[in-house]
Amino acid sequence: MMQRTMAALLSAALVGTVVGATQPHIVFFLADDYGFADIGYHAKMYGHDQNVIGTPHLDALSADGIRLENYYVQPVCSPTRATLLTGRYVFHHGVHVPFIDSSRSTLPLNESTIAERLSSAGYKCHAIGKWHLGFRTFAHTPTERGFDSFFGFYAGSQDYYNHESLCWPGGVPNGCFENTTGPLQEAVTGLDLHRMKEPANSSQYATILYTDEADAVISGHAAQYGLPEKSTGARVAMSKPMFLYLPHQAVHVGNMPETSHPEYGLDQAPAEYIEKYAWVSNEMRRNLSAMVSVMDEAAGNVTASLKKAGMWEDTLFIFSTDNGGPTNDMASNYPLFGSKGTLWQGGVRGIGFVTGGNLASLGFRGLPRLSHAMMHVSDWNPTLCEFAGGCPMASKLPLDGVSAWGALTHGGNTSNRTEIVHDLCLPWMGGSCLEHIKLPAAPDAMFAAIVRDDFKLVVGQNRGNYTPLLFNLAQDPGESKDIAATPAGAAKVQELMTVLAEYAKGAGVAHDRDPIDPKSDPRLHGGVWMPWD
Repeated sequence: MMQRTMAALLSAALVGTVVGATQPHIVFFLADDYGFADIGYHAKMYGHDQNVIGTPHLDALSADGIRLENYYVQPVCSPTRATLLTGRYVFHHGVHVPFIDSSRSTLPLNESTIAERLSSAGYKCHAIGKWHLGFRTFAHTPTERGFDSFFGFYAGSQDYYNHESLCWPGGVPNGCFENTTGPLQEAVTGLDLHRMKEPANSSQYATILYTDEADAVISGHAAQYGLPEKSTGARVAMSKPMFLYLPHQAVHVGNMPETSHPEYGLDQAPAEYIEKYAWVSNEMRRNLSAMVSVMDEAAGNVTASLKKAGMWEDTLFIFSTDNGGPTNDMASNYPLFGSKGTLWQGGVRGIGFVTGGNLASLGFRGLPRLSHAMMHVSDWNPTLCEFAGGCPMASKLPLDGVSAWGALTHGGNTSNRTEIVHDLCLPWMGGSCLEHIKLPAAPDAMFAAIVRDDFKLVVGQNRGNYTPLLFNLAQDPGESKDIAATPAGAAKVQELMTVLAEYAKGAGVAHDRDPIDPKSDPRLHGGVWMPWD
């Protein structure tokens, strides 16, 4: 590790250093609301309870690398994004649930991001797509959180064509100023597409729009930093490495249609993709299948752009979902129990894989393969820094993520991680924890889940019932048999509750239900969602 860190320091300090195996380009392709069984290779591995969606590009990319089969994310979008970027658990950074667009909630500024850390290692960092980590001030937006460029939207969802975001109230009365919009009492809506810090306009389908932008960023990086005189074959040497964070909206729903906006639609996809699934009887499932197909094609197009630019041979390509699929929107998490927004496996066990043009040059061995090493989305922060040869900028706050570099490169199912805390909410934390815990509640009431080795403890998922539930995931991956009352189970419950109590000592308050701010109303900013404070 010391040698890798020194290499990064030298590469950041010297002008004209050639990018190679020491510092790969990194592309992080983040899907939204992607069901566990809605990728082709999982449908084949586990069977399926819905139609099988064709994902030839994702299947082919993953087949050349490592499919992560013991990989966990957070149950919903903002928490996964915050955990990915900071490398810290939700009860440390304080983002347990998605942000309400009109609120003052943000990822705290004392949190470091992986973009800031990779920048310190000499990377040019770009973000394209969905932010959803707060935008009260420009200081909370991507270009002031470590990214050199940003093109995308701030809120949690948008119309796929006109790029307006319909405010989501999150259960807060008049959280979207419904009482100010006349007799219809509709949530406010506004344009939510931005290039750097300025509003932008487009009518192009979002998944294709962000993919085209990725192509422009990739080709622009190659033009600016390419070293043709030091290039060989299909590989173009670069003087700087690139980090491309590509959090698509796909396949999250768009806006709920309103009386004043009948053009909005939840499941939007170009007609030619929907026609491919005309045989699917359920309209919502049919449209979702089309949305997945566009995203699959996008992954193929991004890799094609990297190859065209001569960067693929030096690229580490990571694919991840942000949470389990929403089954009420016809996603399938089969054979897992539960859905997006829950601590059950269907909410937190995610699709993930790692691939690239020449993984052997990065130290990978025994490819292709499945990995059953335990991994959490927080692990990407230290893992990417290790692949970069080390990040001179340390995290401002202690990391919960552990590097998976060894498990990924050397194979086997041994991980530096043996436990994952999916969430830990106590009443004193405030914010959304008071939504998870029904008050008045017992002093020891909590909303939490922890996996240690093969055992998973879940507390408070059934709101108002705080009796711990225990499952042996090795024997019961569908979480159908609670073993908490067995003698061995009772001992394990006590052990895991003690672990959670220790974590609680270092937990912080929630930052995800800060007040609704009337100044956020896009009608005050020319019909655009913009920083206002």
